[in-house]
Amino acid sequence: AISTIKYDEDGQPKRAKYRIVVLGNLDQNLWSKQDTYAPVMSLIELRLMVTTSIYFKRILKSGDFKQAFCQADLPPDEKYILRPPHGCPETPPNSYWLLKRSLYGLKRSARHWFERATEILQSIGLQPLDNAPCIFKGTIIDNKPPLYLGLYVDDFVYFSECDDVEKKFQSLLQTKTNVDFMGPVTHFL
Repeated sequence: AISTIKYDEDGQPKRAKYRIVVLGNLDQNLWSKQDTYAPVMSLIELRLMVTTSIYFKRILKSGDFKQAFCQADLPPDEKYILRPPHGCPETPPNSYWLLKRSLYGLKRSARHWFERATEILQSIGLQPLDNAPCIFKGTIIDNKPPLYLGLYVDDFVYFSECDDVEKKFQSLLQTKTNVDFMGPVTHFL
């Protein structure tokens, strides 16, 4: 397990974060770069999101998918058997885990998560742009302005010209996944 401290925009400790991490360097599969690649929003795309929100006189908001990599299922042909963390109170002695979901540290975790995130966002009406797979746009409420979203691994920024669209988006996304909405962007990445 790895623990980190999350800080607020003033550099003050906000919360502790713990993750179970797999040693991906021990993965015996010979994955190609194409097998492991997952796109992330570039700085230029983030600037586009900021500029577009300013153009529409809207405040860019941020969110975070909680334990994102663990939300992605492993494909049936990817099998990982692991020894549980030492002292795990839930695991009987001399037993092992067969992973069903992706964990941080696996070589393909980022790819599995990106595919899962795209699936979630598409299920609520957002589509990636043709030339920017981490920028999503879509109609959440008929006859209302679209919502724009930029995805950077498990963090995202979003806005719409309409408050009702933003609220509906938040409501829909919370029914699909474990997510935190953090309000106006004060710092990102």
